[in-house]
Parts: sequence; structure tokens; C-alpha cells
Amino acid sequence: MTLGRLVEVYQTDRISTYHQLRYNTRKNSASILKRIVAAHGSVELKTIKRRDLAEWYMDWSAGGKVSMAHAFIAQIRTLCGFGASMLEDEQCERISLVLHRMRFANSPPRTERLVASQVNAIRKAAREHFGWYSLALAQAFQFECMFRQRDCVGEWIPETEPGESDVRYNGLKWSRGIRWDEIDENWILNHKTSKRQKFIQWNLAAAEMVMFELAELVQLPVEEITRSMFPSTGPIIINDVTGLPWSANEYRRKWRIVADHVGVPKGIKNMDSRAGAITEATEAGADLEHVKHAATHSDISQTQRYSRGATEKIASVQKSRIEFRNKEKFKHSG
Repeated sequence: MTLGRLVEVYQTDRISTYHQLRYNTRKNSASILKRIVAAHGSVELKTIKRRDLAEWYMDWSAGGKVSMAHAFIAQIRTLCGFGASMLEDEQCERISLVLHRMRFANSPPRTERLVASQVNAIRKAAREHFGWYSLALAQAFQFECMFRQRDCVGEWIPETEPGESDVRYNGLKWSRGIRWDEIDENWILNHKTSKRQKFIQWNLAAAEMVMFELAELVQLPVEEITRSMFPSTGPIIINDVTGLPWSANEYRRKWRIVADHVGVPKGIKNMDSRAGAITEATEAGADLEHVKHAATHSDISQTQRYSRGATEKIASVQKSRIEFRNKEKFKHSG
């Protein structure tokens, strides 16, 4: 069997885990697989040795593209894991064992993060200068709730993909973003995260940035707004121009425009909102285990979703962050 043939089987076999990947993940995987086939598709599995894999990695990582090289190696691991377990192919099992014993240089960890002052500047400019209230609200949710972008704005996928949706447009359907029907009358948001499908609860009443932006939508003081003033269902983050949920690319593009306007360095990206939120919580002295729970990190047990104290733990994280934020504000003003 050649590497190209293995890729073909992996993508077409009905029991392959390839079909279980989310749409955008599958698109990215398909792109990498296509490049692997173009470069080494004709190579027979029985001829692939440790040296070959090392040389391929060196070629893929040339020019500092370490993350790309890791993505290619990870894809070959997945391919051979599938071939070993589902096809019971001896060569796939052999290559899997070789890869298990190999170590590849890690890409340097990302150190950039968005801080509260930058978040406030982005929110203010988005709302007051550009008129993008939804972007200001999304940024508030991302920072206060430690959300990934996809959990706020959702994603558009083809209608043929699995899953129901009440928002459809031009052959696409919207899913995974936060919805009004996930917020109860006490401002408790219950959301299933997009990446790990974990349930998380946030007391939005303690998320001051979010409540401020919600109050701006109805032009009332925060203390006067009630849940009944807002829609009962549907996506929360709606593009101010189109009236539809944002596309991921358009949201990132508009966010960058606002970030540039307020002087946020180019190296800091929208995705750094989550890192900034987590860092703020740890610097504020919040219990690290509680922070892990609030961020739904992958090393938290599956029983986390059943934790009776989940809301209280997350509330303690929010309280610590706000106290720290106010202390910093007072220190600078004095």
C-alpha cells in the first residue's frame, strides 16, 4: 500500500474517524492530506523508515514553519493509527510505533495576550467609532467568559453537515455560537463549548463587561436592564450590517480594524482574548483549579459537567478578577 492509497481509504472508509471531524477541521485536514499526497503519495508504506520521517519533518519545518511540520506529522500519526486499528495493516502499525518513539522540536509557546485595558479600548471603539455593537459585545463575552471566538460568533457550515439549525442562509447553516435561549431569567448562561462539547455555566450578572454592553444595546443603565428586555431565542452576536451571525473571517477582519485603530500590537490576535482572561484570573489570585474549571481545559475530568459547585467556582473566579481589575484601576488613577 502507498501513502496515497492510505489517505484515500482514510477519507472514504465509512467507519473512519475522518467523517466525525467538524466541518472546518475536516477542511483543514483535507488540505494537509492533499499536500502529503502531492509530496509523498507514491511512497510505499513498507519503505518508510525513521530517517524518511525525520527528513520530511525537516523539509516541512524549513523556514521556521514548526507548527506546520507538527500538523503534517500529526496527520501521518492519524493515518497510520487508522491503518493499524481499522485496516490491521502491519506497516501502519510499524510506522505508528516508530512515530511514538520519535521526538520533534516544539514550536515556541505563544506569549501574547489581550489585557483588560485593551479589551475596554476595543469595545469602546467598536461601539462608538465604528457602530459595531455586536463586536463590542462579542469581545466582552470572549474576555469575561474565557470563550474561544467560535463559542461567541459561532460558525457557518454547509446545510449537508450533521446537526440542526434554525439559522440558514444561501446553502449554509449557523451553529455553535452563544444563543439567547441559553440565558435564563437570572442571567445564568448555560453553553456547550464548541471544542470539547463541555457544558459550562456563567453568571453574566457578575460579568461587568458583558452587562455593560447589553445595557448599551437598550440604552439603559446596567442596574435597570432585565432579561425580558432581550430576545428569547436565536444567536446573540449578530452582524450589525447584515443582520446575520458573523462569518469567522469577517469577524476577525473587522476586529483587526478596531484593534489597529486603538493601537493593539499586530502580534496580538483576537484569539489571545482567552489567554488574557485566564492570565488575569491567575494574576488576580483565583484558585488555579477553579480557573481550569472556568476555562474548561482538557485535563479536567469528564465528571466536571456534573459538578454541583461549578457555578460557585466560576463566580469566585469572576469576583477575584473584578477585584483585581478595580485595584489596578485605583492604583493607576492615584
